Amino acid sequence: MKKLLQKITTTELYFRKNGVKQVVDGRNKDTYPSGLTGDISELTGDISGLTGDISGLTGNISELTGNISSRLTGNISELTGNISSRLTGNISGVYGDATNISGDLDECKITEEEREKGINIEDLVG
Repeated sequence: MKKLLQKITTTELYFRKNGVKQVVDGRNKDTYPSGLTGDISELTGDISGLTGDISGLTGNISELTGNISSRLTGNISELTGNISSRLTGNISGVYGDATNISGDLDECKITEEEREKGINIEDLVG
């Protein structure tokens, strides 16, 4: 594992369903969106607490901030923009606060063993 990410600063998380703003409360799982696929360019805010495979998501994520859960998996290579920085690559097994961190996770050469154990994103910052 290599420390190749960088620190780069929080907002409300919401999405639009049928044109109506839906606010996500990190303390209330009933407000979490589920089954997301496709373009999430209009999703904004703090993604702390979100879980699941996000491989099917595409679009600009510049308005997202927060904590990557260890239960959030998948390849984020089809996402563009800022995840509170410019974080790209496979986030499977990575957790922690991604606020102000940038870089390509794939360049960190994370092994499958390390992904299985879980890696705090702060440990990848050099």
